[in-house]
Amino acid sequence: MNDNIRESLARLKTVASADLAAVATELTTLLTALRNEINAQNEVLSNTASTDPNYSAATGNVVGLLQLTQAVADSQPELGKLATAAEKIVQRVLKKAPK
Repeated sequence: MNDNIRESLARLKTVASADLAAVATELTTLLTALRNEINAQNEVLSNTASTDPNYSAATGNVVGLLQLTQAVADSQPELGKLATAAEKIVQRVLKKAPK
């Protein structure tokens, strides 16, 4: 087995899980930011008359933020499945790698 193959196998051990972990971390960060912004927009709604133009803008903002939050939340279980599948694939390849 040449060095290129060894290096590729070594990278394979870390790449998939590291990339997926980075995505999971970023999704968690995004959820936190979305929740904070939803709270801020809800504060605007609570303190603004319904006839105020800012009220309409905040309402639209909240709807969009809630839709994005739902999409992120829905993606997290899928990411978990993908991580599990990627780990199985990597293990299958590494099991066949010469020692």
